[in-house]
Amino acid sequence: MQKDQRLLDLAALLLKAAEPVSWREIQEQFPEDYGGKGEAAIRKFERDKADLLELGIPVRYASGDEDLPAGYLIDRDEFYLPDLKLPPEDLALLYLAGSAALATGAFPYARDLAHALNKLSFAARAPGASEAAAVAARRLGEGDGGAPRVAPTVEELSRAIALKKRVRLAYLGAERRERTEREVDPYGLFQRGGAWFLVGWCHLRRDLRTFHVSRIESLTVNASAPRTPDFKPLQEFSLADHATREAWEYAVHAPVRCKARLEPPVSAEVLASFGPRARVREDGGATLVEVDATNGEGFLRHVLALGDRAELLAPKALRERARAVLDRLAEELA
Repeated sequence: MQKDQRLLDLAALLLKAAEPVSWREIQEQFPEDYGGKGEAAIRKFERDKADLLELGIPVRYASGDEDLPAGYLIDRDEFYLPDLKLPPEDLALLYLAGSAALATGAFPYARDLAHALNKLSFAARAPGASEAAAVAARRLGEGDGGAPRVAPTVEELSRAIALKKRVRLAYLGAERRERTEREVDPYGLFQRGGAWFLVGWCHLRRDLRTFHVSRIESLTVNASAPRTPDFKPLQEFSLADHATREAWEYAVHAPVRCKARLEPPVSAEVLASFGPRARVREDGGATLVEVDATNGEGFLRHVLALGDRAELLAPKALRERARAVLDRLAEELA
């Protein structure tokens, strides 16, 4: 059994038990891990117990008295979340949102989230909720080998941001599909449309840049003086300003006027998807949308995602690229 799964199952066993669980009972529940009479099984259990304590799960040994037998237990008053004072509907929604993030397989803090969901389910006492968390946690452990590489990259970037350590990226650019090596002072991360983005000072471009994390092919954190910051973020920097930009407003190249034509009917949601800075006007029954893009690839993806009622008109190079993408797609589907 994988260690993550074993720790979760051990915690669940102790939490569900009505009284302290003896060493013999634990061995019976985990025969492959703690079975046998050797000292190795005991040492393995003690290491797991120490890991649970480090995770904030208060496992302790009760020596027993006339009311309870001796054995291991988790002090529920220390483990359970305090009363969240949330109505059942809000708790269910919170649990559902966390489970959905876990189910994507790309959430970078999946292990912490799995533990939080476990605690939340125990706190809520929602029927079936604990089992759902256990299943999600098992899937997490089983999926380690095939997990998208973006998750560990985001986690490593998060640590670099917290410690203000410079990173070196091998990055595949979206515009020219060029692979570049560059040093970046990582300022912050945000998620949008299911994708993660890094904002930081690019020493190659000498400017603030936004990087699509999935295009980071390799990442190295400056290992020298690991506790000493390498940089100070610009005073005027605001991650919120970057996170609210549209995909085509990320700084990748000089501004380019882009235009798209939308055939009717055009819903309010589609118009809103172009953001507050888009210029919209009617043209012979159709709708024309113009934006100033600094990431033409982002605008291209957005227009293509709208389907056959949207046509990219300008600039010419981006229109030709859209045609190439559609031709290739048609060949693949033929």
